[in-house]
Amino acid sequence: MLNFAGPATVFEIPVVDRKPYYSIQILSTQSSDRVKTGGGITIANACTYSDYKGSIDTLIVTGGEAAVAPQPPDVLKWLRERAPYTRRVASVCTGAFLLAGSGLLDGRRAVTHWRFVDFLMSRYKRVKIERDPIFIKDGKFYSSAGVSAGIDLALALVEEDLGHAEAAAIARDLVLFLRRPGGQAQYSTLLAQQEGIDNPRLRDLPVWVRAHLTRKLDVEVLARVAAMSPRTFARQFKTQFHVTPARWVQSLRVEAAMQHLENRSIPLNKIALVTGFRDEQALRRAFVQQTATTPKQYRERFGELRSSTKAR
Repeated sequence: MLNFAGPATVFEIPVVDRKPYYSIQILSTQSSDRVKTGGGITIANACTYSDYKGSIDTLIVTGGEAAVAPQPPDVLKWLRERAPYTRRVASVCTGAFLLAGSGLLDGRRAVTHWRFVDFLMSRYKRVKIERDPIFIKDGKFYSSAGVSAGIDLALALVEEDLGHAEAAAIARDLVLFLRRPGGQAQYSTLLAQQEGIDNPRLRDLPVWVRAHLTRKLDVEVLARVAAMSPRTFARQFKTQFHVTPARWVQSLRVEAAMQHLENRSIPLNKIALVTGFRDEQALRRAFVQQTATTPKQYRERFGELRSSTKAR
């Protein structure tokens, strides 16, 4: 249900000249005016896709377990016929299987929920599937990772139409921690680290460090946060994280820098300072060590494109 309700909630918020900026129409593949979600909740006011004759500005195909199965030819044909007359075409989660099945993603970059990436790759060889991004834009075609990533995609579409300030205001209204850029990895490094840490004193260390990247973060400081002696901390840390504290801190700083790099408006020297690097050159050296690419190359590939195009 969140695959649908998340983006829909984002689009229902913007108001321009005291009128809702977006009009939402639910299209169903079933011959009914109601759609039953995977959790059993029913959504009303739907229209059978083949009966809808109105125009479509942004067509979003939402996913679910049923979307992974081969779809009826008539549905795929309808997508192919509608796409040329639609300004934007997008998918949420496994909705990418429908767009790929229709051939609309042939030769294009796309993403889906990380659990289904390999399956999508094996089924649709002509689609350039990527594992990590939260969402991808390739021309007028967009695809997003699982569930909550649909909200990030919807916010990006609002930003294209109404600007960054409006998208940020919506994110605040929805009490989101931040609006994640498309190139950000959908699999959280911090969450993955927390899952694998047995020692409760070290379990919250990744989050604390991420919130204090501009501080001096040597063994003495980290040991104090974990309430351990430096010697005990160094031993326990190596057992839990399988890397030295210095290398680990560097990796978190680089990961934070990646998120800032996806916003093209922030200069590199500022990114270096807010992520705890001495200067731009220190950021570049660490970035190359961690990713085998430079910050500039990363930004060229994943930096968000700020569109001034307004929805008609």
